Amino acid sequence: MQSKTSFFNKGLYKKNISRTWIAGLLYFIILLLLMPVSYIISIADWDNTYFSDVGITKGMCLFMHISDMPTAGLAVCIAIVLSAITFWYLFYKRDTYMMHAFPISRKSAYFTGIASILTVAIIPVVAVSIIMSIIALTVDTIAMGGIWYWALIVIVSTVLFLSIAMFALMVSGQLITGIAFYFIFVMLYFLMELAFRITSAMLLFGMGASLQSQNVRIFSPLQYIPGNCKVDYIACYTGNGYLKSLIMKLEGAEYLAIYFVAALILLTVSFLLYKYKKLETVHDFIAVPFMKPVFTIGMAFFISMVAGAFVSGMYDATGNHTYSSKFAVAIVSSLIIGVLIFFATQMMIEKTIRVFNAKKAIYCAGYSVVALAVLLCLRFDAFKVENKVPNASDVAWVGIEANYTMVFTSEDEINTAISLHKNFLTDKKELRDVNVKYEHVNGSYFTIKYKLKNGDSIIRQYQVVDTESPDVSPEYVAATQPILDFLNNPTIIKEHVIGNIWDDCSVTDMYFSTVTYDEKHNEFNYYTEYFMNLSEYEKMKKFEKVYQALLKDIDEGKVFQTTFAGYSSEREDQSLYNDFGFNVVNKEVPYFSDVDTYYDEQYDPRTTYEGDGDMHEQSIYCSLNTECKHTLEALKDAEFYYSNDQVITWEKYNKVMGYEYEEDPETYE
Repeated sequence: MQSKTSFFNKGLYKKNISRTWIAGLLYFIILLLLMPVSYIISIADWDNTYFSDVGITKGMCLFMHISDMPTAGLAVCIAIVLSAITFWYLFYKRDTYMMHAFPISRKSAYFTGIASILTVAIIPVVAVSIIMSIIALTVDTIAMGGIWYWALIVIVSTVLFLSIAMFALMVSGQLITGIAFYFIFVMLYFLMELAFRITSAMLLFGMGASLQSQNVRIFSPLQYIPGNCKVDYIACYTGNGYLKSLIMKLEGAEYLAIYFVAALILLTVSFLLYKYKKLETVHDFIAVPFMKPVFTIGMAFFISMVAGAFVSGMYDATGNHTYSSKFAVAIVSSLIIGVLIFFATQMMIEKTIRVFNAKKAIYCAGYSVVALAVLLCLRFDAFKVENKVPNASDVAWVGIEANYTMVFTSEDEINTAISLHKNFLTDKKELRDVNVKYEHVNGSYFTIKYKLKNGDSIIRQYQVVDTESPDVSPEYVAATQPILDFLNNPTIIKEHVIGNIWDDCSVTDMYFSTVTYDEKHNEFNYYTEYFMNLSEYEKMKKFEKVYQALLKDIDEGKVFQTTFAGYSSEREDQSLYNDFGFNVVNKEVPYFSDVDTYYDEQYDPRTTYEGDGDMHEQSIYCSLNTECKHTLEALKDAEFYYSNDQVITWEKYNKVMGYEYEEDPETYE
């Protein structure tokens, strides 16, 4: 007979397996379909596959296949399914009392349950890995390491999510609530950060784009593991798309070790909760005393904070309101909603509506004071969120998006951008209420994005108005005009709008659309001259002359100018309706795309190319205006158009077509 103090009970182990083996079998079938079956199907007609055409071997294909397989996503599901089935008896009074009446210690029941769960969860992973290893032996063993590293990631992830599942199930006396707690705990850090970012986006100065820069942290394993603990590769292709080399990588072993240690600690904590869990807590919403205030305060604070921000947003939608008034509405709303949620959670925990007493009122008042303090800290930027500007040494590049998107990578440009940003923030009181102070002045937004060397991003977005308006104050101009002066510097424009090859490139293509009005049909006719009768050399000579004329207009500040005025109908009499664009190429120097870099689309990190022409070429669209004298004259000399009647402004176009004068011309593009 086994000792009552044993960690393992063979009979209970077999009983647990008998209840969960079907889930394990389904798990195995899913893994079988995802991995060996799908791989075999993909190589069935190998000679006619894409992989064969570009020089990828079957072994390489197997490694690539493994790298695309899910890891944490599988573990997060199987962990809660097996845990709920194995420890289902904890949530039904009759079964709980019966189970604990047997001569089996809680220690034995707990660790036997953990052992049975891991058996059912891990065997399918190991079995499929063995099958994949056999396949690897038949094609190429280079994928062997990737197969078993994938298995290690899934196994460690399973242990981690099992520990979270056990903690969630132990703190509740209801199965459905325990499962809900499980997914909350898995996503807890992510959800907390999301709540702060939603609130910041609605209330804090410059934080309107904060949701775009939410970085995945190690405290969010469901998101962090797939991105940082993985089987990965870098494929290098020749210019014609043929594979030159494949670098295989197994990443994130150190994070797996951290997660494994954290899982062991959490399993130990869960065991202690189970060991001292009272039988009468079955069916209780929360079965552990210390979790009751944590749950109550957490729910009340985070939900009310986000809800208050939304109420403030609805208030702001009724008209232009000052920053202080919007924040006041948010604070009052958050406190009221927080009190309501505080007592609502108490009702769920106590399973009665009779929760209104002096003791609870004191607790609620204490919570409200703390919540008010936190909200006031946000209001007065005690955490230095609004004023946060990273150190230049931590920045990989700085991007500024206004009329055009520019990315600055040199040390001098980064320092200049940071200095301009700090200068902009010196008088937030003047800047944060521009929508109220300068309600009738045309405005727009501009965004500053810092890409840090550790991979994180910091994004700030600001509402601004026309600096040339006579209504704006000198303080406002002092804060904003230096940014415009920097962006409108001719060298900056040529380097970051046209691109890094602007002064050493060939213009291989160019177009200019002419527009003539047909009175009979009341419509405009469009025509673009392609010079089909000329050789490529002759065409490029024409293009080069126009390009040099455009550079002169840039030097004189006539084109590619950034303003904070947004769209203004007053500029329709200068902006041309005609389309103009060109291609710049340098086969020796890779083209650096500011736009692609800003949006993190510069390249696929898994794929690189040698001699890829597309990396050395860029199409540029240019919105011309009547002040671009050099460019228009060069276009006419190059026979892109013959008469000034073929060049029209947006004002003329809108008037002829009968469109409203105030409408944005982009509507008609």
